Amino acid sequence: MSKAKSQRTKRSQVTKEPDVQANTSTSGRRVVEIQELLVLITHELEAKQRRDLMRVSKHFFRSIGPIAWRNVPRLDIIMRLVKNIKVKLGESWADYKWQFMITLPRNSDFSRYDLYAPWVQELELYGGYYVEVTNPRKLPSFFNGRVPLPNLQRLTASTSAPIGGKDLVDFFDTFVCPSLTELRTVIPNKGLPVADFLRVVSSDVPALLQKIKVNCPQIQVLEFYPDGMARFDQLGNERYVPTAQCKSVLQSFSSLRSFSSTTYILKPEIIGILGSLPCLESLGIRGMPTEPSVLDEELSIPETWFLVLKHLRLYEISPDDIKSLWNQPTIAKKLRSALFQIDYLNHRHPEDSPLFTENWLGPFLEALPQLSPQLQDISLYIGGLDNMTEIPRNMWNVFKLKHDLDYLFYGYKACLARQDAGTIAGPA
Repeated sequence: MSKAKSQRTKRSQVTKEPDVQANTSTSGRRVVEIQELLVLITHELEAKQRRDLMRVSKHFFRSIGPIAWRNVPRLDIIMRLVKNIKVKLGESWADYKWQFMITLPRNSDFSRYDLYAPWVQELELYGGYYVEVTNPRKLPSFFNGRVPLPNLQRLTASTSAPIGGKDLVDFFDTFVCPSLTELRTVIPNKGLPVADFLRVVSSDVPALLQKIKVNCPQIQVLEFYPDGMARFDQLGNERYVPTAQCKSVLQSFSSLRSFSSTTYILKPEIIGILGSLPCLESLGIRGMPTEPSVLDEELSIPETWFLVLKHLRLYEISPDDIKSLWNQPTIAKKLRSALFQIDYLNHRHPEDSPLFTENWLGPFLEALPQLSPQLQDISLYIGGLDNMTEIPRNMWNVFKLKHDLDYLFYGYKACLARQDAGTIAGPA
C-alpha cells in the first residue's frame, strides 16, 4: 500500500496544473496569432465576403471592419448604412450597365453609419456606373454638419456614364475633408470625353479649388477637367481660362505631388505657377484632337522650375506642343517616365494639308533618347477618339519608314490582325 501511494504522489506531481502566469502568456500569444491569421485571411477575400464575415461575432466585426471598409467602391454602398435611405437599382443599355438612384430620407438615423464611417479611407463615387442623388438639394445639409467620412484620404470619380459637372462638384463638396490627400476625376488612357461628362463646370472651379485649399491642407494629388472644347464641332469654343483666384490657390498647393487637367496648363502663367511648386513630380495634360497648340515656342523654362518633375502624361496634345516641351531641357532631361496618346491624323489642319497626315512621330521618337537620357518607362498609344492601340517599344521602327502616319498606323494594325507584326520592321 505504501508503494502504491508513493506512485500516485509522483503521478500527481507530474500532472499538476501549470503555472498560471505561464498559461496567461501562452494564451496571449495564441490570441495574437489568431488575430494575425484572421487579418491574413481577410485580405484574401473579396469585399462582399469581408462584409459577410463581420457578422460572425463582435470580435470579427471590430477586427475585420477597418479592412473591409477601408476602400468603398461606390457611393451607394456607404449611403445604405443610413437608416431610411432608399437606393433604386435600374438596368441601362449603355456601357455603364447599371444605374443607382439614391433618395435621401426626410428623417435620418446615422447610428449605424457612424460606426462604419471612420473606417473609410478611400471612396470611389461611381465605380464605373451611374450614381445619382434624386433630391440633391438635401445633400449639403444631409449630414447635419458632421464630416461624412472623417478619415477619408482618397476621393475619386470614374465612369463613362453621363455625369453632369454640377452633380460631380456636389459630391466633391460633400466629401472634401481635412484628411483628404487625393482628389481625382479618373479617365482611362484616352482623351477627354466626347461630351462634357465628368467635367467640372468652369464657373464652379474657383469655389472647388478654394474649398480644397481651406479644407485639405495635405492635398498631394489633384485631377480635374474643366468643361470647354469637347467635340469636333466646337472649334469656336473658348479654352478654359483660370481666374486670378484659381491661380492664387494653385500657387498655394505647396504639398502637391501630382496635377492633371486640360491644356490651359501650357499657358505661360500656369506653367510658371506649376513649375514653382516644390514637390510636383507628376504632370498630366489632356486635350482634344481639334485643339490648336498652346505652348509659346519662344518660352524658355528656367532651370529653377520643375525641380523634381519625373513623370509626364500627354493625351491628345498638339504635336507642336509635344515637340516644344521636349525642346525645354529643364523638363526633358529630368523625366523618368512619359506617356503619349496621339491621333494618327492631325485634325488641327485641313484634310488637304500635308500636315494632316504628316509623320512627325518617327523623327521625334528617334531623337527622344538624346533629349531625355533618363527616360526609362515610355508608353505610346495611337488611334482615334476612344479607339487607342498601345505600340510596344520594340515596334517603334515602324515609324522610321517614309510614309504618312496614318498609313504606317493602319499597316501596323493590319499586321497585328495577321499576327505577324514583325514583318513590318525588326526590333528597335
